[in-house]
Amino acid sequence: MTGIPVKESSSVLPHRHALRPLDPARRVLGSAFRRRWFDLWDRLSLRSRILAAIVLINIIAALAATAVVVYDARQAAQAEMAASMRVAERLVHAAVERSGAETPLTALFRNLTLELGQLRHVRILFADSNRALPSLLPAEALGTAADPETHVPGWFTALVRVDDIRREMKIVSDGRLRGSVVLVGHPADEIAEVWRDTKHLAIIALAVNLTVIAILYFTLGRLLDPLTGLAQGLRQLERGQFRHRLSRPRIRELAYVADHFNALADRLRAAKADNGRLSRRLVSVQDDERRQIAAELHDEIGPCLFAMKANIASLDQLAAEAGGKLAAPLRERVATLGEITDRIQMLNRGLLGRIRPMALGHVPLAEIVTGLAADFERLNPQTKVTAVVGPLADSYGDSVDLTIYRCLQEGITNAERHARAKAVTVNLSERSGEPGDAPEALSVLCLSVRDDGPGMARRAKKGLGLTAMEERVRALGGTVTVAGTPDGGTRLEVTIPLAEAPCGCEPGESHR
Repeated sequence: MTGIPVKESSSVLPHRHALRPLDPARRVLGSAFRRRWFDLWDRLSLRSRILAAIVLINIIAALAATAVVVYDARQAAQAEMAASMRVAERLVHAAVERSGAETPLTALFRNLTLELGQLRHVRILFADSNRALPSLLPAEALGTAADPETHVPGWFTALVRVDDIRREMKIVSDGRLRGSVVLVGHPADEIAEVWRDTKHLAIIALAVNLTVIAILYFTLGRLLDPLTGLAQGLRQLERGQFRHRLSRPRIRELAYVADHFNALADRLRAAKADNGRLSRRLVSVQDDERRQIAAELHDEIGPCLFAMKANIASLDQLAAEAGGKLAAPLRERVATLGEITDRIQMLNRGLLGRIRPMALGHVPLAEIVTGLAADFERLNPQTKVTAVVGPLADSYGDSVDLTIYRCLQEGITNAERHARAKAVTVNLSERSGEPGDAPEALSVLCLSVRDDGPGMARRAKKGLGLTAMEERVRALGGTVTVAGTPDGGTRLEVTIPLAEAPCGCEPGESHR
């Protein structure tokens, strides 16, 4: 008996394609894809980026592990098949040597089946001398009976890709061919075992990874919560809310950041308070100077002008009584002096009104506001001005009262001059301080001037009056907002924080 090994089938080489340069359209699409990918990455939060990086690392590790498993499975399957084939050949040799020429071929095949039936990775086929059995059996000859492990996915079998080993051993007695034994080394058992182990490991690894990702998700949320609070705190500082404080986390590094943030907020609050005090002091000094100048104009220049007018009237009477050639020229000069004096008096009154309205400090603020609205409506009958005044103190100090007066004056004037408004609504009230107001504000004075004009034009430049008004309001720690209304008009809003209750009264309480 001689055993003839069957030639192993060669693998099919993949086709090789020549490398071609990418055309411009593909380059543009690739660039757009990269930009979209980076934009998506930039929109992710820090926790999402960390988790995405961990998932990517796990995917790379899974691919590397799959490659290692496939390589080891291929090597193990080839080694197991080779060893099984050697054992099967020895068993066939031993069985043929034990049997004689008189032993029936069917008995020999039955004994080989019993001996080789429990051998893994080997399939056995028999043929007698009357059947034309070729030396190299095609793969179709095995059928599905040679691959009982049908539950293994085809893609995994193709991925491992171990070719069968076929050997034909002819049984010769007395120079006559009695039959053939075909041994087929088949890797299905080894692949099925590797697939079963890989599947179990994959399930365990997936469960472990999902558990780790879930733990990391909640852990990162707890760790990054202080950073989220820090971002919110920075937004509050950007809005000028220097009273905002961060709670001290348990993590040492983040606690260090929170402590320094709170210290920075304290310093910024102190600096803002100092700047506010200096600005209010500057405005107060300027108002004191204006008040002194107004008092001097009223108390000094006013009586002098009155005395000049009295003397001019006396000179006119003397010129009329004197008669003669000098009477007419004297009366002309006296009339000229009278006109000049009247003009100086009008200029003095206008200057007094621009420097400081005389009613401030002597008349309650509510009456000054309603009086200004009534005077404007009387001088401009085509515009209706409605004033709505809430409970106010008689006075909030010269600086605040004068600022409210100037803002109201500028708002009504702009509504009539630039917007050609037919109706103007004025609201002035005092409300309690809110978190969005200045840190030291107990209450806030709110002024609103709304008109029914065509609204503000886009990119409209601010005039000198509005700019001066904003500077004065900001010096007092307040805000000025000019915006359009849904119905097409313009709305001017002025808020001035009140550091302390005026006249020793509580904020929001009626002082009239």
